[in-house]
Amino acid sequence: MKVPYFLSHAKTLSLGLMIFALSWILPAHASPETLTILFTGDTHNRLEPFFHTELEKSVSGVVRRARYFEQVRQQNPRTLILDAGDVFQGTPYYNFYLGEPDIKAMGLMRYDAMTVGNHELDNGMLNLRTQVQFAQFPVLNANIVDEKTGLLVFRPFHIFNVHGIRVAVLGLMSEHSWKAIAGEQKKGYTLKDPFETAQELVPQLRQQADLVISLHHMGIWDDEVFPQKVADVDLVLGGHSHTLMPQAKLIKNNNQNGLGGTLVQHAYYQGVYVGRIDLTLDARKKISDYHSELVLLDARFDPEPLKEILNTYGGKLKTDMDQVIGEATDHLSVANKFDGPFPMGSVMADILRESQNTEVGIMNSGGVRSAIPRGPITVRSIYEIMPFDNSVVRFKLEGEDLQEIVEASAARLGKSKTLQFSGLTFTVKGKKVTAITINGKALDPDRMYTVAAPDYVFKGNEDISFEEAEDAVMTGLLLRDVIIEYVRKHKQIDPPQDTRMLRIDTK
Repeated sequence: MKVPYFLSHAKTLSLGLMIFALSWILPAHASPETLTILFTGDTHNRLEPFFHTELEKSVSGVVRRARYFEQVRQQNPRTLILDAGDVFQGTPYYNFYLGEPDIKAMGLMRYDAMTVGNHELDNGMLNLRTQVQFAQFPVLNANIVDEKTGLLVFRPFHIFNVHGIRVAVLGLMSEHSWKAIAGEQKKGYTLKDPFETAQELVPQLRQQADLVISLHHMGIWDDEVFPQKVADVDLVLGGHSHTLMPQAKLIKNNNQNGLGGTLVQHAYYQGVYVGRIDLTLDARKKISDYHSELVLLDARFDPEPLKEILNTYGGKLKTDMDQVIGEATDHLSVANKFDGPFPMGSVMADILRESQNTEVGIMNSGGVRSAIPRGPITVRSIYEIMPFDNSVVRFKLEGEDLQEIVEASAARLGKSKTLQFSGLTFTVKGKKVTAITINGKALDPDRMYTVAAPDYVFKGNEDISFEEAEDAVMTGLLLRDVIIEYVRKHKQIDPPQDTRMLRIDTK
């Protein structure tokens, strides 16, 4: 297969390799037949530790991750480190540096490979090409194609020799992930079917390697189907759906790998955990046993404050980012954000409506990236909630069209691509929307309503059409800036107490 790719090894990094001068590493070595695989996914630009409201502790950060990686390597030289994509986007580090510190940090941590996530293309292919030049490891994807040449953009796979164990790693993206990329950012590129791609490549890889790993940015819904369609993969490591899987799931098929199936695991998101799978191989390189877990990156990995890797970038941001602009009276959660209204999503929709003085505010659930804990709200907090450079659009919709949008969102509850509403309430009976009110009055299908939403939503990137909108005004206001001004104005942010969706179970 003729494949062009633009990966190039970066020159020696000026940041230095201070992370790995660790004297506290354990000296023990694992048995010769054990292969250790460490993996992350959806780390979303979390270079520094942060306070996790549900876990109620400081977690994540590249320094902690580096310490753990090196500890494991010292225990077992047969270690492979992989990432399932969405390294970019999530904190001000991305808004200002567009992924450069993430890729450089991964090089210092000695990642072996990553696959491409949808957020790697938030600023287009040109930016991804720019950042990938810093990579000291292959960036893999076997199904993104350049429309002009018909050729793959990235290296489709790489075969590693891990101290005598040949491991093939294949990179894939799903249609679901591809659709999450704004249209203008993927112009000129198409996505091949990931299942058909794997069915073509995996038999070739099986002939060349002892183990085959499929590294996915596809979501758990596709990853759990994958082993039934592509049986010869030993391990699927996935991302995109932010799924918490404390242990790997063995999905049975006719795989002759010793397990009779394929192991599937995800490692949550934001770098809170590192996934670990230890595979015990017999003399024929078949898997005779395995152990899997998630390792929490918390203060256990803080014997010394090695922050040099962040100083180059973080020092420039700290003064402005840590400015307190308001206070949250209670935790504004993002839990279960695709299941209906949630506190942070409702606040965002309220902000859109108030900022444009419209009757309805609409926010995409997937665009709300972080919670706010009770207490001070900083500028940094807002960047973490809304890392994207989305702007505000004001427009009008006829009641009938607005109803179709509510129904389309309600049909996806519990999945993804749902919307949050302000000024609008609705009832869901079974799977059907039975009542919609706007500011306390029943929706009039013939009346025009004023609406505010992010441009990302207005342009149809959530697969919900706004084509019938009229009198659209592209305000040019960044939603993030609008949120900051809202918090400055109100000072105190309370979790919304109103019921925006009533759900009636028909069972």
